[in-house]
Amino acid sequence: MPDPGGGGDRRRLHGRRLEIAAVCDLRIGGESSRFGAPVGRHRFPLAFAETQALFRIVGPATMAELLLEGRILDAREAFAEGLITRVVPDAELASEAHATTRRVCENSPLASRSHEQQIRRLTLDSSLVPPEEWMRVYAFADSEDYQIGYRAFLSKIRRVLSAAKREA
Repeated sequence: MPDPGGGGDRRRLHGRRLEIAAVCDLRIGGESSRFGAPVGRHRFPLAFAETQALFRIVGPATMAELLLEGRILDAREAFAEGLITRVVPDAELASEAHATTRRVCENSPLASRSHEQQIRRLTLDSSLVPPEEWMRVYAFADSEDYQIGYRAFLSKIRRVLSAAKREA
């Protein structure tokens, strides 16, 4: 599995690697993984966009620990704070990342896009969703992708190539 931070140990997500992870929908860590942003030790602040992305995940108290103290969290602490979505044995990290990617890719692209939009919307604003916003979500029902999936569900067919994937 390539290292998204470029070179180095995949078990350590510090600085730019942590910034990349903060904008990912799913974050998996190995048991010995460590997470932190000790940029203050290097005499500069974390960029505001990266601070915002991390803040949305862990909140103000953990942000203070990461940025003001330069604290490094182990995998269990990172999981407890919501920084990672699951912890797996180190030896299974690459295979679990690939399996996760495969499972995500098996879903309808239209449904996945809608789910990501809903998650982001609720992350930024968890207020009551107005009816017109609900209706935008249900627009998928007019798509060929939905029709194919619906027929497959009724026929008890497990996997179907979606219309969006065939067009790609």
